[in-house]
Amino acid sequence: MTRRAARRPAVAPARARAIRQRLLNWYDRNRRDLPWRRRREDPYAQWVAEIMLQQTQVATVRAYYERFLRQFPDVRSLAWASRQRVLKSWEGLGYYRRAMHLHTAARQVVGAGGALPENRDGLRALPGIGDYTSAAIASIAFGEPVAAVDGNVVRVLSRLFKLVGPAKTNRLREGVQHIAEQLLDSRRPGDFNQAWMDLGATVCRPKEPHCSACPLSSLCLGRLNRRRNRAPRADAPRQVPVVVQTVLIARCGDALFMRRRPESGLWAGLWEFPALDGNDVRAEQLLALCGLCARGSAVPLETIERRLTHRLYCFHPLLISADDARPRPRSDARVGRWVPPRQRARLPVSTAHRKLLSLVNAGG
Repeated sequence: MTRRAARRPAVAPARARAIRQRLLNWYDRNRRDLPWRRRREDPYAQWVAEIMLQQTQVATVRAYYERFLRQFPDVRSLAWASRQRVLKSWEGLGYYRRAMHLHTAARQVVGAGGALPENRDGLRALPGIGDYTSAAIASIAFGEPVAAVDGNVVRVLSRLFKLVGPAKTNRLREGVQHIAEQLLDSRRPGDFNQAWMDLGATVCRPKEPHCSACPLSSLCLGRLNRRRNRAPRADAPRQVPVVVQTVLIARCGDALFMRRRPESGLWAGLWEFPALDGNDVRAEQLLALCGLCARGSAVPLETIERRLTHRLYCFHPLLISADDARPRPRSDARVGRWVPPRQRARLPVSTAHRKLLSLVNAGG
């Protein structure tokens, strides 16, 4: 017996027209003034903005976006920049794989002539661009009539059409995508997609929706059925694992011993202090690992915590004067090298290790 295919919800034409008209009228009066919206004719600017906005709030992105475009005003300047410079400009924004994908994609675009693909499928083929991001760029920058569905849109349409189920299930997202495609205003697809985003961010918020200010309140099945505050059922909260590490901050004069992380994985390509898992690691173990010898006793510094989405890091730093135990090749940054202050200022470093640097500076 074959499994019955999930029924896709249909939207009555009159209801769809009413939603389109009300939503766009509201957006025209209440749209947020965002820096990337002032450059909507520039596909590169929209691309940078959408990559930065992945898993990051608008308020955080603003300053990074404007500074990034001052450093890399077009796709060629980004493609020709070094990986380290790109990562440095991204420092503190998190999810550094986004920056690496953006840089790789820029080089691909320049290698193919320098023009960003003008449709969703072409954009989707670039590194770091998924279904939502490709649809958002294609609709905003090129006017392609495609629906862009992110978490905000899932929440708003789930309430509007009284869809229930865990927010991350494929069945719910497919239903929302189908509705979004039926509702899309093909004359103004970019504005329409951004209107959903603004409505979800400012009115139809996750915990306290402002239904009295919503242009769609009289059409909202969730509100009419007393589901006013019920978004799609959230997944059960999870306990994040705690990662404890002992960090070696070795100092030789005004230089500190640092190494570069691999090009893949967490904090890829960033510079850091050597570390080992556990809080009972002795300084001698870390010194031996780095090919260093102590020139004094290790001094414990303040513990630093860094919360990521899926784990909590606790860093126990040890500050010690040290020197090379044997001749060291300068070419392999993964092994580590001594970094003087002027060079440290130019290296991309994660937020956690930037805090460790601040401890050293504060302690002299």
